[in-house]
Amino acid sequence: MNIWTILGISRTSDKKSIKRAYAARTREIHPEEKPEEFKVLHEAYQAALEYAEFVSLGNRQSLFLDRDVFTDEDAEGENGESRDERNTEERDTDERDTEERNAEERDIGQESGQEEEELLTYFADNQEKQQKLVDAFIKNWQEFKGPYRNPEGMAWWREYLASEAFQNIKFHARILHVLAEEMEHKFFYGLDEAKMLFWDAYGFQDGEEENTFQGDRKRLYQCLHQAFVKQQKNAKDKAQAVRHEKKIHIFAGIAVAVFAVICIIVSVNHYRQKGNDCRFLMDYMAGQYPYTSFSEPERQPDENDGSSSYTMYASAHPDLVITAKVEHRYVEGKKTRRVTEDYKQQLFAYYASQYGLDAGWTADEEEPYGGRQRNIYNTLFYPDIDQIDSFCENVEKMFREQEELQMIPEVAVYTESVLFPQVLLYGSVFDLASFDSQIYDLRDMEASELAAKLRNNYMIYMFQYESWNITTEQYREWGAEYEKFCERLVNDDGDWHEVYDPVTGERLCRFYIPTYEYVEYYHGAIIPARWITVGNAYYFLQEREANLTVNEDGSGFAVKFYGSLTSFGKEPVVKFDDLRKCY
Repeated sequence: MNIWTILGISRTSDKKSIKRAYAARTREIHPEEKPEEFKVLHEAYQAALEYAEFVSLGNRQSLFLDRDVFTDEDAEGENGESRDERNTEERDTDERDTEERNAEERDIGQESGQEEEELLTYFADNQEKQQKLVDAFIKNWQEFKGPYRNPEGMAWWREYLASEAFQNIKFHARILHVLAEEMEHKFFYGLDEAKMLFWDAYGFQDGEEENTFQGDRKRLYQCLHQAFVKQQKNAKDKAQAVRHEKKIHIFAGIAVAVFAVICIIVSVNHYRQKGNDCRFLMDYMAGQYPYTSFSEPERQPDENDGSSSYTMYASAHPDLVITAKVEHRYVEGKKTRRVTEDYKQQLFAYYASQYGLDAGWTADEEEPYGGRQRNIYNTLFYPDIDQIDSFCENVEKMFREQEELQMIPEVAVYTESVLFPQVLLYGSVFDLASFDSQIYDLRDMEASELAAKLRNNYMIYMFQYESWNITTEQYREWGAEYEKFCERLVNDDGDWHEVYDPVTGERLCRFYIPTYEYVEYYHGAIIPARWITVGNAYYFLQEREANLTVNEDGSGFAVKFYGSLTSFGKEPVVKFDDLRKCY
């Protein structure tokens, strides 16, 4: 049987066809099960490769051109006739032709014997060469062991396993046995990578060992198959991770795009709102001050409450920096704007300084003693009650001469030199009857009228809230007028009280000390209580000859009773029931 019949293909110089044929035949002929047949197969494979190489060099007269006729069948003629038949047909030819043909047949036999001898010699040489390749593989394999991954060594093996030298010996019994025995025990980093190199080199396919392989070849397949399965799983996981990451990137991109759109919308709305706030402020200022022109509002940093702040100035007073704030509120579910600005305060303080007056404003804050909410008022502070006349004359003059002040209808006028200035301003505490609040329309008020009101309220305040600071001269000056004021208080619970001159014993004045009923809420219960102003508490204790001591700074007084000391003056009112229990 010739080499092409052994390989199962027609004569060819295509090395790829020869290798595919050889690989297909090795699945049928295993070296351990059929060593002799495998040897013949391998030798035929080597011979076919050399034939292809020889043909590629252009020498077509090699013995391999005739190797396919090196069999018993090669003695047959082209028409299938045997040598005996030809001799029978030629017996009738002359003896010369017979002798020549016999000579020719002897030559052919000699050449055939010579060709067989050459082929056997080739197979012997090839076997020795193959043994050297196997020994070299075993040596390289033993040196490949190590505790760490060797990239250079891995690259060498990748190239070597793809080479023709390894392909010629990869199914050798020794190589298969060594790999099957030691592959799992090569403890180096990257073992799976090395396994996949051998998997590809042997051309293994998933799921083929059950029906195809046996012995060491099957063991090697099973060993390498583990790495193949793991690689497939890793590839699947990686692909899934890539898809997942891609989805995340898509969602992240969408989220970023949505966020960017929202930011743009919010920014546009924000700047549109700020622009609307600016226009609203300009319209407001024009409506409030129709005879005054203002500069373009200049934006300031936003407030924490979300309102917009601006600064501007009036054309008539460029040195006055006006601060304005636009607040957003919801009234009955509708969004509204409210403007608070200090132009009136700025203008009022500007003119007050020109007339030597102390000006400011009372802030919109909770009044500490009555729980009532107050507005913001432009405020004038008089220094002392003895200077009230000159103070009021300057106030009248200022409002008469400055027409711009006609836009200010209400002004608070009081002094901060008293113990309870807020009480003096608002005129009462806890609804205890006192006097009118000191908020005045000064645009048409005469100086004398204003002075009279301020003196009267100051007098009432002193009797009811700082009576220990009233001088003898003030008792003489205010006595009759305050007694007249007390006639409106006699309907409340209380008693009359008289004050005498400590030197002459002369009665200076007589006045009524009222107590006031007030309702308290204690843990949900309504408890009626009686209160008395701290000034009247002083008179009440004095009439009962309590041990009183007035503070040197006028901030209050102290009472010593049964060895304990009680101070008064920190609050404008006192519980009357507590006083009655003690004195």
